[in-house]
Amino acid sequence: MSAPNILFITTDHLRYDTLGYTGDRVVQTPAIDKLASDSVRMSHCFVQNPVCAPSRATFMTGRYPKNHGVRWNGSRLSENEVTMIEHFKTHGYQTACVGKHHIGQEKFQKKLDHIDASGIRRGWSERTDGDYTVHDPNPFEQYVRDRGYEYKTGYALENFRANLGAVPSDLPEDCHIDAYVGMKSIEYLEGLEGEEPFFLWAGFYGPHHPYVPSGRFATMYDPDALPPFQNAADDLEKKPVEYELYFKAEEHKFKGFPEASDETYRKMKAAYYGMVSQIDWQVGLLLDTLAQKGLAENTIVVFISDHGEFLGDHGIPAKAPFLLDCMLRIPCLIKVPGQMAMDCDALVESIDLFPTLSNLAGVDAPDCVQGRDLGPVWGGADGGRDCVFAEAVDKRCIRTREWKYIHYPGKAYGELYNIVDDPHELNNLYEEEVDVRNEMKDLFYLQMDATEDFKHPRYHRYTDEHPETGDEVTHYMIW
Repeated sequence: MSAPNILFITTDHLRYDTLGYTGDRVVQTPAIDKLASDSVRMSHCFVQNPVCAPSRATFMTGRYPKNHGVRWNGSRLSENEVTMIEHFKTHGYQTACVGKHHIGQEKFQKKLDHIDASGIRRGWSERTDGDYTVHDPNPFEQYVRDRGYEYKTGYALENFRANLGAVPSDLPEDCHIDAYVGMKSIEYLEGLEGEEPFFLWAGFYGPHHPYVPSGRFATMYDPDALPPFQNAADDLEKKPVEYELYFKAEEHKFKGFPEASDETYRKMKAAYYGMVSQIDWQVGLLLDTLAQKGLAENTIVVFISDHGEFLGDHGIPAKAPFLLDCMLRIPCLIKVPGQMAMDCDALVESIDLFPTLSNLAGVDAPDCVQGRDLGPVWGGADGGRDCVFAEAVDKRCIRTREWKYIHYPGKAYGELYNIVDDPHELNNLYEEEVDVRNEMKDLFYLQMDATEDFKHPRYHRYTDEHPETGDEVTHYMIW
């Protein structure tokens, strides 16, 4: 059999627990659930950063944010870093990206044979004059105009801030931004030529806010019939002061959200669910196209999210700069032709995707990649990680199966949660479980060492034997 194709599907802001196959009894995601039934289902996969650009740079390089340098949105990925796109291009793949990628590296884009629907979600800043007229429509906006409609987003939407970004659209389903990504992804698959295998990154923009489901998805969910929010009376009182200050931040996109009513939050969640189902519809069309083209039997399909979101839990809308599981735990499916579908509950990091896909394609991952090939974990030869690591700008964390420890550098406080007893992280035990905190802190520092970068692509290394012990020692040249 020839080298497998790879269809790499990503979403933005999709929580692990808002899909049918992960246990949500309300959301309708038949296509993703069907994909899950045919896939390796990794139930404990965690991203290494709770924000879009750093997380995407992380799974695309297989390296931690502190090492590849994209620590927060607005940062560019160094031209020295090697992405999956470049790696697979080097090994004979046709490379394509349709939709959102958020990789700020010129080399990444030059290694793409095909790119479409990139940068089409307009990022409106709030205007005092209220004029959000589009004078320079991008291809998606022009497509909607050609259909006889006008696409609006962000502050151009009516009562955007007061509605916590949830303004269901009266546009047809095929005028939705993710329908456009799906359409353009299908066009790429239908136009494939040549014998080379393909690597297609299909990057959906949702269910990132603004929550603007359209057509049947706009009113699919009853706000009063959704799963409850995860809150507790003293939740925020026991968390670090950063949470309180976040509620007061003047520059917040949803300024005033602490005063929003429960009804507003429930409508927000219903619109989010509509966006999830709208993406599911597109995933189904994509997978149908693979089958119709006779490509399904030789195509690895990956489905993940770049991170989750709060979605009203802890009283916070959308995403927030904290390291709780609602932000870090993501759905992760890998369908491999000939591979038996299975549940995998090992602790997995998003950096593991690069070496895993490389191995499945029969090529070695670059030496600088820090992730682990998951093949031995699936086969039972490797039990997986003891803990996972994640970081934001001013905080870092480790998570085992039992505990989450969140470190605030240079500060006398932090967060500690018993994940078994408190899966939604509502009871911060940092001051109460001192012995556990100290044990987790020691493990944290060991993990900080273990995640350091000793194999950066630009490092010139040499290796020799220790003259007394014979052990292998690696050191670095100065040029």
